Amino acid sequence: MYFRFMKLNLLLFVILFWYSNSSTAQIEQIDVLHYKIDLRVDDITDTINVSETIYFSHTDKKKPIVFNLKSLNKFGKGMRVSKTSMDSKAIEFLHKNDSLYLFVEPSTEDKKYEIDISFKGVPVDGLVIGENKFGNRTFFGDNWPNRAHNWFVCNDHLSDKASVEFIVHAPQQYTVVANGALVSVKKRKKIKTFHYSSMVPIPTKVMVVGIAQFSMDVAGIADGTLVQSFTYPENKQEAGEDLSLAPDILDFYTAYIAPYEFEKLDNVQSTTRFGGMENAGCIFYDEDALNGTKSAENLIAHEIVHQWFGNSATEKDWPHLWLSEGFATYLTNIYIEKTKGDLAFKAQLKQDRKKVVNFDKRYHHPVVDIDHQSLMDLLNPNSYQKGGWVLHMLRAEIGDDLFQECIQTYYQKYKRSNANSKDFQHVVETVCDKDFSTFFNQWLHRAGHPKLQIKSSFENRRLSLEINQKEEIFNFPLKVEIKCTEGPTIQRKIQVSQENTKKDIVTSYPITEVIIDPEVELLFELVK
Repeated sequence: MYFRFMKLNLLLFVILFWYSNSSTAQIEQIDVLHYKIDLRVDDITDTINVSETIYFSHTDKKKPIVFNLKSLNKFGKGMRVSKTSMDSKAIEFLHKNDSLYLFVEPSTEDKKYEIDISFKGVPVDGLVIGENKFGNRTFFGDNWPNRAHNWFVCNDHLSDKASVEFIVHAPQQYTVVANGALVSVKKRKKIKTFHYSSMVPIPTKVMVVGIAQFSMDVAGIADGTLVQSFTYPENKQEAGEDLSLAPDILDFYTAYIAPYEFEKLDNVQSTTRFGGMENAGCIFYDEDALNGTKSAENLIAHEIVHQWFGNSATEKDWPHLWLSEGFATYLTNIYIEKTKGDLAFKAQLKQDRKKVVNFDKRYHHPVVDIDHQSLMDLLNPNSYQKGGWVLHMLRAEIGDDLFQECIQTYYQKYKRSNANSKDFQHVVETVCDKDFSTFFNQWLHRAGHPKLQIKSSFENRRLSLEINQKEEIFNFPLKVEIKCTEGPTIQRKIQVSQENTKKDIVTSYPITEVIIDPEVELLFELVK
């Protein structure tokens, strides 16, 4: 008794020491390989009952075996662990400070562990239990960025990716969606049990279940992948009309990036906090975003892009979120370009540029932002629109073919894995056989953008340009379009790298008009 008491208190001290700064600290000594989550819900209470098996390796035996799991709060919400075992033998545990410590005899071998954990409680967050807009009860996983630990035991950091299977027991009126392929549906009395299995490793942020009264339709087949729509029966027609766009969008990105690798693609009407959430192979859309007008087309494209960038090729840590959101933003713009034309593409770029410029006035930080106050703060125009603009300027510099090769090469190298911004830079430099350190340093790791005061004057056939950079100095090419009384339109590229740049251009015919950045290729702001 004395030994156990001392050990528990010592381990409590260790937990408080290691995890005092964050309830969801990255647990670097754990590498989860597979989660098996057996979840039971009902309509009588919001309490969930979970039996979970975690298959993992203990990579640093000098540190304790700890997982993330929400503790009970003062309102009685959270999870209470009743049992932990290994090889059918009970093992000691300590659940404190949103951390679950497991007392396992250390091994000198590089063995894999299989731990069974039983617990129950009312989720504080992560699994959203409530009503949809029609007043019907729903349950939706809503894990981004690190809220999965509110309803299942996990290493709740996007760098630790694992395969997952869900076995969900729910009252018979419900349909269950989840990551992976549907293995089986079994009926027993008034309960239906759905078994889903995803063998592609994914981060916890996109491991979900959705439990509601759904209508299900097959939207189509895209490159051999089954695409389904799950909508609320009350607006099945409207929501289904919007989601019918998904197969063609999936076909587009399969051709542009690489084959789709998840077992299927479910597009699901949901009731959560986000307008769209890219859960792997099981995308959730806000219930009001699907209205039958097909206005959600860009949203659907954005979330489908994430299946490659964010779900499969995942950023190593949160400051590199642009590798997910910036990629989804810009590849959505490429979809707009190919389906709606050049004018719509440029209009979207201008809109995105305006958001970046306005945001910088409120929050002057780089895209790779290590000073953010909370992870939710990273859902901002730097991660989305400025990240997208970085890709657009890269494409303008290297051309369409090399740009697509960079996108494809990066994905192939880091699919089912993790990468940071330097990793992407290295891919670009390898593909293009060129140093891009200046480009990436100024656009990703420095705050701000060029603020330009441009003076232009032309008389007869001579154009005089004076370009002044205000506040900060950037290095970039600036295109100028010159229209004359006769002859073709002229374009000139001016390399700007100093505070003041002057350029005189002489044409063959009298000049009538000068346009700065005619192709919308530069992220900049005009100032007086």
